[in-house]
Amino acid sequence: MKILVVDDSEAFRRVLTELLVRAGFHDVVEAGDFKGAISVFKESRPRFTFVDMILPDRSGVDLTKEILAMNPDAVVIAMSSIINKRLIQQSLEAGAKDFLLKPTNEIALSSVLTMWSD
Repeated sequence: MKILVVDDSEAFRRVLTELLVRAGFHDVVEAGDFKGAISVFKESRPRFTFVDMILPDRSGVDLTKEILAMNPDAVVIAMSSIINKRLIQQSLEAGAKDFLLKPTNEIALSSVLTMWSD
């Protein structure tokens, strides 16, 4: 199963990718911004996309909407290091299936992936 990780922090993308690999998910691609994420998503068609809600060029909420417009069956998991009820609500209203607080851990990732897998 292919997974896309979108975050402007290269260090966080590396950590999250490592956690996913340790959890048994080896097909992980990355993007650092909205434009890159759209390009990678179109090319790789991941089943899961982990999206940071704060991106440098456009919001993660916008990215969530765009991804789901391209593929309504995609599973988007919103992420943020900021606990903000409004941001969480906006991400879920945009179509994200779940919300993870950063930094996250292997147990939380596995749980979310298991919950939303077919």
